[in-house]
Amino acid sequence: MEIVQEKTEEFNPWDYVRVINVRGEPEYQANSDEKVIVAHRGNPILGNKHPMKVQTMKERDRVIAEYKKDLDADLEVQGPIYQTLKEVAKDIVDNKQKIAFSCFCLPCDCHAQKLLPVVIEMAKEILEQKYGNKNRMKI
Repeated sequence: MEIVQEKTEEFNPWDYVRVINVRGEPEYQANSDEKVIVAHRGNPILGNKHPMKVQTMKERDRVIAEYKKDLDADLEVQGPIYQTLKEVAKDIVDNKQKIAFSCFCLPCDCHAQKLLPVVIEMAKEILEQKYGNKNRMKI
């Protein structure tokens, strides 16, 4: 009986997801290998439904905090945001697809930044289920 050792590599989901600006400076634009997912108000699932009343950092912090409450509530019931982010995490793990959530905020703080740790945790859970380790992937 021949023993075949499986080859594995380190996999860091943080290398596969980020937030970009739909119209900003070059470092905030999508790369050609990234799948762009609209996360601004044009997306009825991922967009922030809480408008800023005035353009201040305090107000920006308020609407991001309101979005975080919505996000947490959705995750609790595995609602549409959860389902969307789970598909993104599967795409990252299964296809090694790089993802760019697009919004208008960067370089300012953005509600879409709250999506990143959720997607990363989901990707790690998928890796654990598939390979028994959160950071190793069979190649």
